[in-house]
Amino acid sequence: MTIRQPAVAMGLTNKQKKHIRDHYRDKNAGQLSRELKADRNAVQEYLESIAPQADSREKTFFFVAAILIPVLFFVVLEGSLRLFNYRGDTSLFVYPEEYFEGEYGFVNRNFNARYFFNTRNLPGFSNDAFLKQKPDSSFRVFAMGGSSTAGYPYGFNATFSRVTADAFKDILPGRLVEVINLGASAVNSYTLYDQIPEILEQKPDAIFIYTGHNEFYGALGVGSSEQFGAFPGFVRTYLKLQRLKTFMLLRDGIASISQWIASSLLSKPHPTRDGTLMQRMVQDQTITLDNQVFEYGKNQFESNLDKILQQFRKRDIPVFISSIASNLRDQEPFVSIETPRYPPAQQVFREARRYYRQGNFERAYELFVFAKDLDALKFRAPEVFNEIIREKAAKHGAVYVPVYEDMREQSENRIIGFDLMLEHLHPNRTGYFQIGKSFYEAVAASGILDLEADYQALRSWDKYFDGMKISELDERIAYHRVRLLTGGWPFVTGPSPDGYPDAYEPDNRIDQLAFAVVHTNLRWDQAKLDLADHYLELEYPELALAEYKSLIRDQPYNHSPYVYAGRVLLQLLNDFERARPHFENAWRINPSNYVARMLGSIEVNDGNYERGILLLERALELNPNDAQAMFNLSGAQALSGDLETAYQTARTLEQIQPDFPGLQEWIGQLRQRVRGSS
Repeated sequence: MTIRQPAVAMGLTNKQKKHIRDHYRDKNAGQLSRELKADRNAVQEYLESIAPQADSREKTFFFVAAILIPVLFFVVLEGSLRLFNYRGDTSLFVYPEEYFEGEYGFVNRNFNARYFFNTRNLPGFSNDAFLKQKPDSSFRVFAMGGSSTAGYPYGFNATFSRVTADAFKDILPGRLVEVINLGASAVNSYTLYDQIPEILEQKPDAIFIYTGHNEFYGALGVGSSEQFGAFPGFVRTYLKLQRLKTFMLLRDGIASISQWIASSLLSKPHPTRDGTLMQRMVQDQTITLDNQVFEYGKNQFESNLDKILQQFRKRDIPVFISSIASNLRDQEPFVSIETPRYPPAQQVFREARRYYRQGNFERAYELFVFAKDLDALKFRAPEVFNEIIREKAAKHGAVYVPVYEDMREQSENRIIGFDLMLEHLHPNRTGYFQIGKSFYEAVAASGILDLEADYQALRSWDKYFDGMKISELDERIAYHRVRLLTGGWPFVTGPSPDGYPDAYEPDNRIDQLAFAVVHTNLRWDQAKLDLADHYLELEYPELALAEYKSLIRDQPYNHSPYVYAGRVLLQLLNDFERARPHFENAWRINPSNYVARMLGSIEVNDGNYERGILLLERALELNPNDAQAMFNLSGAQALSGDLETAYQTARTLEQIQPDFPGLQEWIGQLRQRVRGSS
């Protein structure tokens, strides 16, 4: 009997193995062995040997794909949102090309879109400018805070930061003083914290801080309609995330859905759609001293101040942080609530007034402060906030500025009221001036400028008060803004008792323009120009000049107000000396034919013939058909002794405009003088 040996599996070639690896996913061992004419057992063996490795690669591939696909989705989404500029540019500073081809930085008016996801009509910022590339000569300061830092209700000419800037410019003649105001309504310490990285990029020499009143109801505050919880660390993380457009889209979507649910399903009107910004920002109207929300707000303020001051101290940047003031004597509490621990605020306020009438001002002061703290509507910062400011300043090496204390000294019987305040917490012109003076004195006392400051160059403080350039128009604008504010909640409930603004009739042209600035789309700068035109029609050039100077203070980079002011001084007041600096500034900002002609004429009038001729020649380069410039140039050339050239210039003008007034007589005079000198 013959015994057969079992078949031995033939080995696979490398080519066969590659074929198996390429096709093992869609073919079995039998199909592959037939295609390759190979032993089925050998094929099966090889398939089993590569299966774990292949499965591992597949798992790795699908794992990576599972991660990359959503990441890629969000990368594409973020890129698309940036491409289409969702929510606009929300960086703190912008560098518009229309001003010196992007050489100057300004505060971005859309910056607050970072925080106000429910509120429309975002609060704006000042026009303060600074050089994009900081020169060595710059003394650069940023002023941080809310609406009181922003100069509400006057506008930015009333800001305390501009008062200090005026003083710095006098005592630092060799430095370029740049004081940039970052104040905006309805913002608090969260906004200040979020601004710091972009401020640090600008290499500040000092920081001013006046903040505290908006801590509960400012953007992201614990009592605000624009809030994300009561834990500062969480909110600060949110602030970092909202720099992503995708996060902002998600945030806005959640806010829109919540508004829809509240209005459509729960029939609750959204608090941020109607009323003043003050009303739209409030969510919790009953924050008492024994309320947990009060503790959250206090903790929020302490935590954020720690973080803010720490970051500036790490960079060795001097910080000047001040106490905050409000109307104690003349502002009744908004919401009066009795609790098991505390009496109602209104009762304490009435008792304070009784002591005040009796002349016991110390006891009255204590009770006015207590009544303010008991007010359950926390628009005015509680007294403990000033204690926190003093404590944090000492802890982090910041300079404490005693604004509150200084304002008390300037107030009637040392209790702040309408003598320095317009309503509950915004200072009047005198109040803002006093804040600026306090900050200047704190900087001077700190010694940071001692090596270069000429303190003797400081003018009288009356000069700086006048230098605020607050005109009657500005006062009326402030009047209407305050009247609008105090004519609604929480000052009164229901419609305005006197029918303001619908029933209001302006008294005169000034009042008409002020009313239009507050209640229509008329811009402040356009109202200034309109009023100046009105004054010129009435032949009041000095009053027109005051409006132009107010514009110059607010927009020193804009050539137009300098031109308007120079024209009034030169043509109507015949004041060459005062006109010169205005035309010099206009020429520096925007060289034009008109400015060259005016400035050239001033130089000639002062006997500076060489520069006068150069400027008049430049005027003709900018407009070769400017007959007045050509006539003035001929006169300047004659005065300089170049009679022949003056004669040729006059003859050229004759070809262009033979009937120019006085030209023929001038040509005759020149002809005689040229002949007489030959």
